[in-house]
Order: sequence, then C-alpha cells, then structure tokens
Amino acid sequence: MPAVVVSVEHRLLDQRTPLSAAIADGWDVLQYVVQAAEQWGIDPARTAVFGESCGALISALAAIRARESDLHLKAQVLVNPAVDVTETMLDHASVTQHARTPTLAAPVLQLFQRLAVPPGTDPRVLSPLYADSLNGLAPALVVVPTHDPLADHGRRYAERLQAAGTSTRLTEYPGAGHAFLSTPGLAQQADAARVEIREFLRAHLVG
Repeated sequence: MPAVVVSVEHRLLDQRTPLSAAIADGWDVLQYVVQAAEQWGIDPARTAVFGESCGALISALAAIRARESDLHLKAQVLVNPAVDVTETMLDHASVTQHARTPTLAAPVLQLFQRLAVPPGTDPRVLSPLYADSLNGLAPALVVVPTHDPLADHGRRYAERLQAAGTSTRLTEYPGAGHAFLSTPGLAQQADAARVEIREFLRAHLVG
C-alpha cells in the first residue's frame, strides 16, 4: 500500500515547554498535510494519525480535534498510549505492577507529568481519557503491551471509545514492554504488531 508518511518533530517537554506545545505541533502538521494534499500528491480523504506513548496522546487529541473541525480522518492507531496526565495518571494498576520495567519506569512518568502540566493548567484538557465526548471519532486500533506501566491507560481509553460508539479494536501483546514496536529485533511481538497495524490501516485507507 503506497502512502505518504509524515513524522512530526514536535517540541520536546522541558521546564519551559509544556505538553500543550507538542499537541499544538501535531495538530498544525495534520492541518498542513491535509491543506497541502494536492501539492503532495495525496488524497486528503484518506488520512490517518499514528502515535506511540506520548505520540499516541498527541494523535488521540488530534483525532478529537479533527472531529470538532470537520476534518475527516479514516483511522487512528494508538500504541502504548499515555492518555491521562491528571492526578490519576499514576493510580492505574499497571503503573504499580510494572513500575520498574527496563523501558519505562514510574519515576519517568512522574517527571513527564510534572513537565507536561504546569501549575494552573487543567490536565483534563491534555488527557484524552477525560475528553467530554469520544463519539464520532475515526476508527481506532489501540495496541497495548502488557508489561508496560501504561497498559491500563490503553485499556481504559479503548473502553471509553467503545462505550462512546467509536469503532475500536484493542489488541494486547502479552509480555511486551513499552516501546516494543520500535525494537523488532529484540521484541518478538513487534513483527506481529506491525503486521496488524499495516492490515488495519490498509483496511481503512484503501477499503
């Protein structure tokens, strides 16, 4: 399946750059790609968003904003998504169960939360899990590695999407860790996940 893939080099979190900046970058790029579709030689009616971890949070919020802006996406793929930066971010059972995995540890999530949400910022606005409405969104594939502090983030978000009537597939990869998709030579589940993602995108972008 031929496709144009755009990787967003969004601003990274630090003490002066909150999560909202990265979210804005993701949305700006999505709008630009759709608006410049003709010069890129692509069909704007066949557009999807795809992200991992914080990138999945950015993609999920872009999908929500796309619905509100009448920008019609065909699909969204969210891999080990972080979808909760509120005070409940670390309360999910998977965070306690997998607090010290080799690829992601709870202290990193604590730092992420501190940088993501400056004092005075409403964290719910930055948390897809707490969006007011998740109906009418692009069909979603939520990929959850089970050996990941964020596993329950993905599970709960998939449940909310399904409850809202958004077509959603949740797939769990037992024993896989955070960011496993990026290490196909090390994580044996990565190849199967990549196949599933390609098939999901092909079905929604071509079908």
